[in-house]
Amino acid sequence: MANTSTTDLPNPFTPLAFLPPALASQFEVSRYLYAATVGAYVWDIGLNLGNDYTLLFKHKVRFPTIVYFLSRASTLAFIVGFFADQVAPVKNCNSMALSLGICLVLSQISTAMLFFLRATAVWYPSKIAYAVFSLLWLAVLGAGITVTLGVRAAHIGPTMQCITTAVPDNVEVAVIVPLINDSAIFLAITYRILAHTIVADSSMARLRVFFGGAGLSRLTEALLRSGQHFYLIAVAINIALLVMLKLPQLGPVYHSMLSAPDVALGNAMACLVFRRIKFGLISSDGTSNILTSDFHATANPRTLPLHFRRTVPTAEEFGTNTASPLEVHMQTAVDKFEDGTESKLADLA
Repeated sequence: MANTSTTDLPNPFTPLAFLPPALASQFEVSRYLYAATVGAYVWDIGLNLGNDYTLLFKHKVRFPTIVYFLSRASTLAFIVGFFADQVAPVKNCNSMALSLGICLVLSQISTAMLFFLRATAVWYPSKIAYAVFSLLWLAVLGAGITVTLGVRAAHIGPTMQCITTAVPDNVEVAVIVPLINDSAIFLAITYRILAHTIVADSSMARLRVFFGGAGLSRLTEALLRSGQHFYLIAVAINIALLVMLKLPQLGPVYHSMLSAPDVALGNAMACLVFRRIKFGLISSDGTSNILTSDFHATANPRTLPLHFRRTVPTAEEFGTNTASPLEVHMQTAVDKFEDGTESKLADLA
């Protein structure tokens, strides 16, 4: 902290006056970013209040729905608390840091669980895939707890404003492990879609189709229809946060400045995919609403849906229909698995 006595300060009750100028500037910039993050996330919640109401009161509330609302609540609590910690007086800084850490862990594991449910539905009934994704989820839980327990905070000078004073040396683990989890799930689902979209006699033939113009166009359409671009955004923000942490020329505040946007954006993308699966805009298994390509090979009848029909609006139409987003008649791929032997896929519903 700056070696300045309170009598020399024009306003001794301003917390930033007790910080070095460079650190105070970083602290102020981070406040603006956290405020923008809170505003964007609250706006996202407001836009989806009708959808969330329908999920809660007009659909069966199962484990995935509980996870969805837990992820929303814990993420909101984390980013609001993170922002409040930067601007509001706090009596006990370490208690506040611990509370934020608990909210962060809950947000990370619940968001990772939404990823897990989607991945296991796509790879159902593979036990190997289930085991791998389970281990990745447990790794996210362990990394979050380990890092959270080492964070310490203190008041800035004589004020009630808090600032982080100690961060564990392995803080990157809390970013790297979720990044590995999100990337693995993204690639696993993409591979599954690739296998169902491009049908060929061999791996080399499939690669030739993929790198051809028609094949790449078809795969791109399939990935967009399955919501993979939303998962890709979540992976990208994790990479950006990791890069910020590893750049030595940045200050200590800048290193962790993207933590709140990372959590908020990753959760928003996972929840967006969940809602679209629930409302039938994306199939829960990632493949049943994707018609296979017949170029360079014959179509695989196993990849065709049992009842391929378009009875719901497009994703764009759904996103803009805020007045009555769910007043549609549909028989979704999720609902058909609610009973019977394929109940595993119904968990996403």
